[in-house]
Amino acid sequence: MQALQVTLFSDGRPGHEKQSRGVVNALKAYVDVELNKVEVPDRQFLHDLWSHLSFLFPLVNATGTVGDQRSDIFIGTGSSTHIPMLSAGKRARAKIVTCMTPASYLGSKFDLCFIPLHDQVRPADNVFFTVGPPNISKGAAGQDPSRSLILIGGVDEKSHHWDEQGLVSDLADLIGSTEQTSWLIASSPRTPDSTEELVKHQLAVLDQVNFVPFSETESGWVENMYRSHGSVWITADSISMVYEALSAGCRVGVLPVRWRKKNNKFQRSLEYLLDNKMIVTNTLFLQGETQWLKPETLNEADRCAREILRRWWPKNLP
Repeated sequence: MQALQVTLFSDGRPGHEKQSRGVVNALKAYVDVELNKVEVPDRQFLHDLWSHLSFLFPLVNATGTVGDQRSDIFIGTGSSTHIPMLSAGKRARAKIVTCMTPASYLGSKFDLCFIPLHDQVRPADNVFFTVGPPNISKGAAGQDPSRSLILIGGVDEKSHHWDEQGLVSDLADLIGSTEQTSWLIASSPRTPDSTEELVKHQLAVLDQVNFVPFSETESGWVENMYRSHGSVWITADSISMVYEALSAGCRVGVLPVRWRKKNNKFQRSLEYLLDNKMIVTNTLFLQGETQWLKPETLNEADRCAREILRRWWPKNLP
């Protein structure tokens, strides 16, 4: 077939774009892809409301929508991409795909939704369940088992309480348990300055520890670190990174946070991974109650790409 024309709608959030781009990258293993990218501007509330009304009630004249794109597939992650994709899809007749759970009143409008199991959405013809979100990470050879990466999340008032003293204490116990391991600690955009200062003064002073603040990293840095580190420890609030590290073939450990709501989707997701022995907690690791096995590498991006082809271009599947 001719090259598949794909338009990626981006809301400017790197984590969201990684999900969409992971599926696009996986499609390239099966078919030629010509990719176009549309930046969705950050709209004000009234503009967003008008866009929703314009889409849901076509008698209202739509304004400010994304221009027509010649495409076979529109793909995007992030709620702000949904109305632009759906509106443009009406004109372009493209298949419209999202890598997340859309608003309930929009769900049936999509041709395909890649939805993590932990969202607990009802099955539907246009729903394909995944073990965590797709991403751009890939399994790599040459990961050094004596090198361990620690990824620190940070504040999110909606999901969890941030206890930096407790975190640093947990990290000190973890680092002290293994003399033969070198540790690289990295922060994230959500990490408070005070947490970074604690890490610098209490952990980075140790001989086997180095600290890299997020401000000193560049795009693609964490993916490169996955390729060289045999194990990765991640704070539980950074669930997308848990799945990235598993997709890179790393052994993954999780450091606890105190959730604001019990049985939230992040907690359910981690419990699924624990039940299936895909991750380990720091408590179990330090108690020696679990053998840290190297799990089978996740590749949800490939599963998503194959599902797209199975539905609409099956001749391209091997």
